[in-house]
Amino acid sequence: MTFLRDNLTKAEEARRKGDTPNVYNSYSNLALYFQSPEVSDPKTGVYFYEKCLEISKLTGDTSGEMAANHNLGTVHQQIGDSYNSIQFHERHMELARQTKVYAEQETASKELVKVYREYAEEQEGKGEYNEAVEFYSKALEAARASRDRKQEGIACYRLGKTYVEVEKAAKAVSFLHEYERICKDLGDLQGSGSAFSALASAYLSIEDTEKALSYLEQFLEIATKTENLTAQGEACCALGVIYNKRGDYKKAVEHFEKNFEIARSVVSSGAGDSSLVDASRVYLGMARGNALVGKYFMKIDLDIKGLLNWKIKREPLV
Repeated sequence: MTFLRDNLTKAEEARRKGDTPNVYNSYSNLALYFQSPEVSDPKTGVYFYEKCLEISKLTGDTSGEMAANHNLGTVHQQIGDSYNSIQFHERHMELARQTKVYAEQETASKELVKVYREYAEEQEGKGEYNEAVEFYSKALEAARASRDRKQEGIACYRLGKTYVEVEKAAKAVSFLHEYERICKDLGDLQGSGSAFSALASAYLSIEDTEKALSYLEQFLEIATKTENLTAQGEACCALGVIYNKRGDYKKAVEHFEKNFEIARSVVSSGAGDSSLVDASRVYLGMARGNALVGKYFMKIDLDIKGLLNWKIKREPLV
């Protein structure tokens, strides 16, 4: 309380003297005080940062105005108001460009990457995919401006995934390939696996099964290297589904058997529930059933006598 009283007193004394820099500093200290973990009242912090912004505008203090916009953007992001956070960070960027202060432009870009992506994720969660695409695109632009390769890759990945959701997989492919290249440059093996998985989905959407299979095999290889059982299961299941649709039941069964064993391991480790095993059992049963049907029709075509023997004696089809 002493800190609060002292800074309010300093702010009032400075205001009476026309000492606007000290008024600004006192309000800024108060905003930080309300943001501190001990107080944890960011909304009151917003009030004092707004006072800082007001003072900087009245006095033509561009540096102070940039700082106030930056701080307001950060606090609004903390309280979950990404929309207003964007407005303040964009104003920060606008001022930084007008004054050609490149360090401030880089700072604003880094904050915009985060808040654009956050807002895009919110819109994606609501099913507003077109707006999500718009803000993932802005996040990508901001990441490139800040020369942050990791964030650039994440933006490419999310943009590509969203394009697949809106059935524009052809557009998604270029962004997902860029993400894969960035992951390779950064030595991000797990990221490369995510890229291969997303590329497989994109190519399946445009009915390029061969490329989808190729990327799923690479996804499985990386999942095995990184000992990611969940990813291994996903890859095996997806491969099984494709081979089953193609009528290659032997390979389908092989992959569904692997998926079933992985699912059992995941559940026994406590990382999943029994529904995972149940689903994998259904896939495996379906593939084995299709394989037997295939043998059945082959017998009809090639060995009618053998079929009759099977019917009478129930000898196994071989």
